[in-house]
Amino acid sequence: MKKIMILAGGNDQIALIQELRHYWKNSVEIILIDQSTCVRAVEYADRFFPISTMDQKAVLNVARSEGIDYILTACGDQPLSTMAYVSACLGLPSYLTEDEVRDLTNKLYMKEKMVKNDIPTSKHICINEDWDKKTMPAFAYPLVVKPVDSNGSKGVKKVFNSNELDASLQEAFKYSISKHVIIEEFKLGEELSVDIYVEGTNAKLLSVTASKKIKENEKSFTIVQSYYPVPVKYDKNKVLEIAQQIVNVFKLKDTPLLVQMIVNEDEYSVLEFSARMGGGSKYKLIDVLSGVNIMKTYVEMVMGGKPKVTPKRQFNNAIMSYVYCKPGVFSRLKNFDTLLNNKCIYDYFVYKIPDSVIEKSDTSSDRVAGFLVVGDSAEEVTEKLKYANSQLQVLDNRGRDIMRHDLY
Repeated sequence: MKKIMILAGGNDQIALIQELRHYWKNSVEIILIDQSTCVRAVEYADRFFPISTMDQKAVLNVARSEGIDYILTACGDQPLSTMAYVSACLGLPSYLTEDEVRDLTNKLYMKEKMVKNDIPTSKHICINEDWDKKTMPAFAYPLVVKPVDSNGSKGVKKVFNSNELDASLQEAFKYSISKHVIIEEFKLGEELSVDIYVEGTNAKLLSVTASKKIKENEKSFTIVQSYYPVPVKYDKNKVLEIAQQIVNVFKLKDTPLLVQMIVNEDEYSVLEFSARMGGGSKYKLIDVLSGVNIMKTYVEMVMGGKPKVTPKRQFNNAIMSYVYCKPGVFSRLKNFDTLLNNKCIYDYFVYKIPDSVIEKSDTSSDRVAGFLVVGDSAEEVTEKLKYANSQLQVLDNRGRDIMRHDLY
């Protein structure tokens, strides 16, 4: 029986565990690593160790003592470095080396390599805590502040003046493991999320989606919806050209690839990218848009296979909506199964366990759930979304609906 260690215990890792069990016909032992004991994937694992996925030495000790055959993660940047480190120490197979992970997840190395190889990106500087503000280039506000190595959108802020810059830098340094921060010019345009599968060394386009952000969190880029089709015209060949350039420069092979870029008429600018699937149940959105089960493809790939993908559009329209809540203690979801059964929603996803304390709606880690609607026209998905928003509820421990219905 194979022993496979999984880093992080969110909903996307549940999907990974399920695909692994299917691949090995249940002849597999899943060992889960997560700092929190309040993650949903615990009940899907055979054994659980409450260790930070970023504590490489501690994870290595468990991996060595357990005699694992593989260490994997999905849909997150930070655990990739631990995956590559442990794999290298124990001689286990890994689709990424430590240097490759560094270049793909640390925005300092990523940006340097992009600029050197003429991959379009915004003007920027990288600073540490000893930075002298007097050396600031003549950048035009607004600017974007990013920790070079944080997870998700933590510490990422849009700033409009010098005072906001100072405050945002303090927060960004808190989230940066290496205590380095990027300051870059804000690019006008539509942000596109481009999902690619690199088959061999050939970039294949799976889906292109846009994101709706929470308006009140203008400075924090909190995504409330991912949707297709995107609201702007774009050149598919140009998008693929940029993706292929990334594949070539970063020497990627047989891997998922997520590219975030800004499109403004004929101008394309890459924000960042990573050799992984997008989080927030993006694997399911890719599936309904392209017909490619990317989680299954990923499992086949990390197990040493050479899967082929043939993307083919399944629906004309799709919206993945993320559920945020007012402060309270999460108890349960209401009416989600009913709307799933009557096909108003195509699928839904639970990100929090009961009794989780909900305090804010600032980052992706604050999401309680997500739900997906699909259809053959904009009118159809709009009506489905409207009805779903009127029926779905998130109940707290007092039986009150705390779902943020105002976000859609």
